[in-house]
Amino acid sequence: MHGYSTDSGERRIVPLLLASVAITLAWLSSKILAVMHLSLPWWLDAPSTLGFYGAFYALFDRNLWRNRLVRKLGLVRVPNLTGRWRGYLISSFDGHVKRHDLMLNLFQSWTQIAVFLTTDTSMSRSCAAVIQVDDPDGLTLTYQYQNQPLANAMRTMHMHYGTAMLRMSDDDTLTGDYYAGRDRRTFGRISCRKEHSTAASPAEFVLSLSANSR
Repeated sequence: MHGYSTDSGERRIVPLLLASVAITLAWLSSKILAVMHLSLPWWLDAPSTLGFYGAFYALFDRNLWRNRLVRKLGLVRVPNLTGRWRGYLISSFDGHVKRHDLMLNLFQSWTQIAVFLTTDTSMSRSCAAVIQVDDPDGLTLTYQYQNQPLANAMRTMHMHYGTAMLRMSDDDTLTGDYYAGRDRRTFGRISCRKEHSTAASPAEFVLSLSANSR
């Protein structure tokens, strides 16, 4: 997984809130230890605030940002796109006359993301991404990808880079355009709908894909 940027201001606010909670808990723990007449080694007592902050940040990044209450309070506006999506793409490569089935596997935390798009002949994986929540046209996922042909692809296909911009609608649908750069110079349309959340990790997904392609 790699980092992604967003136009939401939550990444300035949430760390301050987590730091405040960490400082408060560190102060309370010191008071409790004083009441119990317990003393800890300096190397354990000194980083207590940082320890609390690191633990809360990791917990928020992996799980809490998905919590409904956190979202109702407006602390997080970034959408949770994690899951398996199925759909199709049409390409200028064949004159936009054929729909090619695709599967989009998306893995996401509060600060990191990985997008894998697979078809019968290739797999692409994201290398940079942006999620916009204040776009007048709706939530937008824009990412750059590296495409790698599978073993059964035509000899004319080769590794290349491209960009995709997908907009999310209320019915859990991602729709948008893509284009491949340099000598590929193809472009097309992507449309897919979310099937269900994905529990596997990116590493497990890549391993399963490698096993199935043999």
